[in-house]
Amino acid sequence: MRVFIAFISVILSAVLAIAMPAAAQDTSEDRTILILDGSGSMWGQIEGEAKITIAKSVLAELLAELPEERQLGLMAYGHRREGDCTDIEQLAEIGSAHEAIAAQVQKLSPKGKTPMAESIRQAADILEYKERKATVILVSDGIETCDPDPCGAAAELEQSGYDFTVNVIGFDVTEENDQAQLKCLAENTGGTFYSAADAGELGEALEEAVVTEPEVVTVTKVRLRATELEGGLVIEEGLSWSVTDADGNEVYSSEGEGVVDIEIDPGTYDVVVERPSDGLKGEQKGVKIAQNTGKTVTIALNFEVTASVRAEPAAEGMAGTNVLVHWTGPDRRGDYINISQKGADNGRYLSYRYASQGNPSELRLPVEPGDYEIRYTLGRPIRTLASIDYKVLPAEATIEAVSEAIAGEDVSVAFTGPEAGSGDWITIAKPDAPAGKYLGYAYVSKGSPVLLRMPLEAGEYELRYIQGGKKVLARQPITVVVAEATIEAVSEAIAGEDVSVAFTGPEAGSGDYITVAEPDAPAGKYLGYAYVSKGSPVLLRMPLEAGEYELRYIQGGKKVLARQPITVGLADATLVAASEAISGEDVSVTFTGPEAGSGDYITVAEPGSPAGKYLGYAYVSKGSPVLLRMPLDAGEYELRYVQGGKKVIASQPITVVAATATLTAVEEAIAGENVSITFTGPKAGSGDYITIAEPGSPARDYVGYAYVSKGSPLLLRMPFEEGDYELRYLQGNKKVLTSQPMKVLAASATVTPPERAVAGEVSSVVFTGPQPSPGSYVVVAEPGSPVKKYVAYGNITSGSPTNIRMPKDPGEYELRYLHGGVKILASAPMTVYPKE
Repeated sequence: MRVFIAFISVILSAVLAIAMPAAAQDTSEDRTILILDGSGSMWGQIEGEAKITIAKSVLAELLAELPEERQLGLMAYGHRREGDCTDIEQLAEIGSAHEAIAAQVQKLSPKGKTPMAESIRQAADILEYKERKATVILVSDGIETCDPDPCGAAAELEQSGYDFTVNVIGFDVTEENDQAQLKCLAENTGGTFYSAADAGELGEALEEAVVTEPEVVTVTKVRLRATELEGGLVIEEGLSWSVTDADGNEVYSSEGEGVVDIEIDPGTYDVVVERPSDGLKGEQKGVKIAQNTGKTVTIALNFEVTASVRAEPAAEGMAGTNVLVHWTGPDRRGDYINISQKGADNGRYLSYRYASQGNPSELRLPVEPGDYEIRYTLGRPIRTLASIDYKVLPAEATIEAVSEAIAGEDVSVAFTGPEAGSGDWITIAKPDAPAGKYLGYAYVSKGSPVLLRMPLEAGEYELRYIQGGKKVLARQPITVVVAEATIEAVSEAIAGEDVSVAFTGPEAGSGDYITVAEPDAPAGKYLGYAYVSKGSPVLLRMPLEAGEYELRYIQGGKKVLARQPITVGLADATLVAASEAISGEDVSVTFTGPEAGSGDYITVAEPGSPAGKYLGYAYVSKGSPVLLRMPLDAGEYELRYVQGGKKVIASQPITVVAATATLTAVEEAIAGENVSITFTGPKAGSGDYITIAEPGSPARDYVGYAYVSKGSPLLLRMPFEEGDYELRYLQGNKKVLTSQPMKVLAASATVTPPERAVAGEVSSVVFTGPQPSPGSYVVVAEPGSPVKKYVAYGNITSGSPTNIRMPKDPGEYELRYLHGGVKILASAPMTVYPKE
């Protein structure tokens, strides 16, 4: 709701700001009339609340926050009488107190039609639109139902006005053609169309309105637009424009354009537009352009449009069935084939298909018999081009099923009826319920017979054939009798135990299950369940808390058919383990407990912490004993048997003492060299390593590592960059138990190019360097290329010299000693000569 309020507020603020044609104009000239839709459709709902109720609430809050200096008036239409296109009323004069305007809004009660065009005309006159800037804000949830050409009316007002603008808010308008008409009203006056369909779209519109600064018009601007037909689609390209002044002098011309924006001196002009591709031409004479205004000139290019329609079956068809409509017509974007009440307003229909969806088009006939029309309707402007009368005959259907059934049972229902449509169902309902209200349904599109689930409550009901979701074509009474079920299980069980429950009941449905619950709990509230579709018996886990409970057969998730009391006793468990352990050590824990479930485990935790919070765990399903890793920090802890992940049923204190470790290694090493490290430490775990890291870095940040599980001593490769480092014993990948400084010295190397290297041939290269490491080679590279990019290489693990096949292309190269694949220790230029 507040999103929509903010949205309207921003629009009003923007419109009122635009009403300032020049910096010198006073705020009192910002004159705006708000027109509110009071037609009957405003009783339609959005998320369970009537649109008129939403609008009243929004406007009440808006008006309460709007500054009093804002000049605002209020009009409404369709709020006093049904079917009256003259039902238009000015409810508040421009400049009325905002409290008075809000009071008038609250009195509105939607009733009638939608005379938008005439409302805008009357608002324009009140605003003195021919002498001063005039702005109308229209809030509507649908299209015009009185004027055949509201877009043309808006264009005429723009043409004859000083600076006339209509901004339109489409409230819950989703149909493309309906939106097109509302957009046309705004576009033909240089205004803006805003869509307020739901909270998401309102949020997007609000964001767009907030970031877009309103334009203050300080020059005289004119927008030239042409449409195909009055109020039709805007022509985007291929137009020739000519503007001449009162003396016949041409002041503007262009070719191949669509919509054009020009700056022009105030005055009176003749505007001519032509589309050379088909020779269509239009003009407006005596267009008055005032100083510092933004004006839109819209010229319609009119041409003859015709259409025809014919139907199969011709002349008449059965209610709710499909009729095939063959048509001819202009097939323009937005055109549609539709069926409507005979004599209905232009643009009103009961079902439709866009012309772009194919020819012929298939339309669904109304479910109510009577006289109708099949039409070809031009999408923009909305205009019926062709129509034929069509009679809809009553539809017939039959239903056949048993006269008695068990509650919750699936009953086979045979039926006949009209050609199945997406909106036809077989339902079961209370005999006095309306057609659209039912207790169960099945689509007739599945074919006859269908299975229909009976209600859970015994009683008298009615099977129905529902056409189009609205009309009952056939009905048959059916008596639903009480369903019966039994439950058989032990009378006592241990907390958390799986109990075997045998049962009988009605034919199993997807919503039937066996539950364990507190005796006074409602049917849908339980502590454990098992579906009856698995067959009898089922295994049902008991609650973890001892107490008195009830086993139940639940039908359809709603009704208890059978119940049996069961007493749940405390579960017993024991734990046996050492009373003291070293941090990070794996401790053997022997246990006994109830029948193991997937949620039972042995944990180590801080005393007083919740059952589900722990520092290490092992599932009891692995059997007794289990190995449990101790925390890395020394302290007092607790071993626990945790049942179902929720309840501690046995515990034992354990003291964790700090682990110790030692490291022995040389104090200096060459970069990239493998260093032997002797160590002692706690019982090795998967997360224990020897690492080399930068001093002061976090425990997990290291340059190289080796698992202690390989045993002492182990080899650890030094970094390839010289500097001061630190050897560490890292426990559990989290805690440094001991460390030793290590100085890494720079590695050095030499490379000696062969006396004469020949392209494609093998040459011997002499080198010196540190202990070979993975990624270390003598390589041939292009000068200036990245470290890891080379064209040939030789292995150095066998010592010097190494043999390298020279590149195929002769030229200047660089011989390099590449250390560990990351660093060049030595390099020398080398010429590769062509083969002789």
